[in-house]
Amino acid sequence: MQQSSTPAPTVTGQLISTFRHGKGFLVFMLFFAIVLLCLAGFVLYLGTILPTGSSGANTSRGSSPQLLIYSVSGLLVVISAVLFGLYTWQKKLRGTHYEVYEHGIVAVSGKRQQFTAFAEMEDLYLFGSGQTAFTGLITNLAYRRNDSEPFHRVIESLKGFQDFQQLVRELHVRERLPVVMNKLESGAVATFKYVPTGQVWRKRIAGDFLNVVTQTIIVTREFLEVDGRKVPVSTLSSVDLNVWSEKVTLKDEAGNQILSTVCTGIMSHDLFLTTLDVLLDAQRASSGEAVESLA
Repeated sequence: MQQSSTPAPTVTGQLISTFRHGKGFLVFMLFFAIVLLCLAGFVLYLGTILPTGSSGANTSRGSSPQLLIYSVSGLLVVISAVLFGLYTWQKKLRGTHYEVYEHGIVAVSGKRQQFTAFAEMEDLYLFGSGQTAFTGLITNLAYRRNDSEPFHRVIESLKGFQDFQQLVRELHVRERLPVVMNKLESGAVATFKYVPTGQVWRKRIAGDFLNVVTQTIIVTREFLEVDGRKVPVSTLSSVDLNVWSEKVTLKDEAGNQILSTVCTGIMSHDLFLTTLDVLLDAQRASSGEAVESLA
């Protein structure tokens, strides 16, 4: 990623929108942790004002009031410490805000700014996590320039996250597609990565979403290669985007399945489908055939 105190306007283009994380949850968590800590101190104070004769008394379960007070106070301190830890973790996750420009994203963390151009962004990874992981709802967006860099993850606590991810997806296709098409026109290949369906579902259960093992889809002007199987682009006949199964399925003219995987498991899947769409348009336009849009 390119780092700069102030990215040049000629590089970023015009600022479209700024997205920040909400602070209400953090304030509530910090307040609740402080309240519990104060309550623990108050419980200890109650132990100091117990009548002197009560120290030898026992509860119905054989515990002394003093031990019970220490136990309750200790439990409150532990819960408070956990909340303070969660507050620190969540504050770190939410410490970055994002400026979306015409040509890229600037991630701002304090005085540090990281600019990533859409045209250089090979991997745009969308996935769900938490309670909505099994619904197919996109609650996380991760991006990187290439696989030599770590992913930069944006979580749903970002205010206007759905607008953010939709805007980034649209701008990414607009800026990255000409780069991909130029590579294909020059005879080079375009490589897309995808996470197999089984791994997608395992990640939804176990977490650790960014630690994935990907497989490749190789695209040229004439061929599409998936898992070592090479098929002419001209034989692609249909794409099924199933809302219920979340899968995208590509088939050839004979009805043979070429690719079937969870749609969001394909990194930069909007760009991938648009690229195929453009290639099919170019190959079939001369024959006058109508082409169904894949994107």
